[in-house]
Amino acid sequence: MQTVVSIPGMHCASCAALIKDVSSEFPSIKNINVDIETKKVTLEHDENFDRRKWTEEIEALDPTYKIHST
Repeated sequence: MQTVVSIPGMHCASCAALIKDVSSEFPSIKNINVDIETKKVTLEHDENFDRRKWTEEIEALDPTYKIHST
């Protein structure tokens, strides 16, 4: 399965690295692609992916990280 979201608050490579690091703590996420230019994050995951929990974790990193569905 694939989920694509937008995180307009991302602005640099450190943002991308932080999002990838937190995402690596979710075993249901198999692959993640963070595109700083488009502010999009593409997640490849299994059906057990808890998007609500992932969203909470990412948004807790920085006040500008608000997850938007694409």
